[in-house]
Amino acid sequence: MNSSPLHTNKLNGIFLIHKETGVTSHDVVFGLRKIVKDKQVGHIGTLDPLADGLLVCLVGESVKLSDYLMGADKRYQLTLKLGVDTDTWDITGKVLKTSGKTVDLELLRKTIFELSGDQIFPIPMYSAKKVNGQKLYDIARSDNSMDNFEGPPKEMKFWDVKILNINLPEITVEFWCSKGSFVRSWIHCLGKQLGTGATMTQLRRLDIGSYSLNNSVTLNNLRQKLPVDVQGKSYFLTPWQALQSYQTLTLDFAEANKLRSGLVSYALADRILKLKCSGSLFCFLETNLVAILNVDTSFAPAKISVNRVFVAP
Repeated sequence: MNSSPLHTNKLNGIFLIHKETGVTSHDVVFGLRKIVKDKQVGHIGTLDPLADGLLVCLVGESVKLSDYLMGADKRYQLTLKLGVDTDTWDITGKVLKTSGKTVDLELLRKTIFELSGDQIFPIPMYSAKKVNGQKLYDIARSDNSMDNFEGPPKEMKFWDVKILNINLPEITVEFWCSKGSFVRSWIHCLGKQLGTGATMTQLRRLDIGSYSLNNSVTLNNLRQKLPVDVQGKSYFLTPWQALQSYQTLTLDFAEANKLRSGLVSYALADRILKLKCSGSLFCFLETNLVAILNVDTSFAPAKISVNRVFVAP
């Protein structure tokens, strides 16, 4: 049986797209829908129009993997400008105040590296984060009396912080951060620590988990390449390829047939228990994703919870 994604009626897999500056993440999804001629397209990890870089797009049945891939760590390269505070914490916003304060380079480097590890930073008010059911940017737009535009505090994590260039008032930095961390929050807090204020001027996403911008393709280039067989191309991953860094299990035909009916044999349950898995387990027959098991390490073999969010043909 040929498992090439273009030997079926529809594409099923993940595209690594290089989103360019000036377009929204939704613009990319809309464009990709036209290219692959399928409305079933989604993405993980929104990028603002100001930013460019890696956008992971899911096509066909793979859109059902979105919740499972959403939690990956991300690596960014960013440029910030000292001496400027804006309401959005980036250069597209309204300037709230400026500062001509000079900064000692040794103190600057020290402060940058101190903002690594676990942190509690305020969320930008101009973000889609909800508080009491209301998006923060809706609150910010409706409240003219706000002066600092700091949202509620949130745990964030940053690591592998590198200073790439200092050309004051601009600084270029690179780091990894955890799911739910805000790059603009990191920049805002750096400006507060230095007493100068700071705002983001450029942002590029380099990696999402094991997926790299180096393997991506722009929409314009993709339009020229399709329709062709994308099998083996660096910018397209089948579910089998995309999930290799996650917990996977290879099934035999009998196990696969039972799982497609929502059943788990005692033998399969015992095999999973011996693997000492937890969380989500992706079960394959050859290279076809059959089902996703929601595995609780304390379950009894007869009570395995099967989450049938994905069934391969």
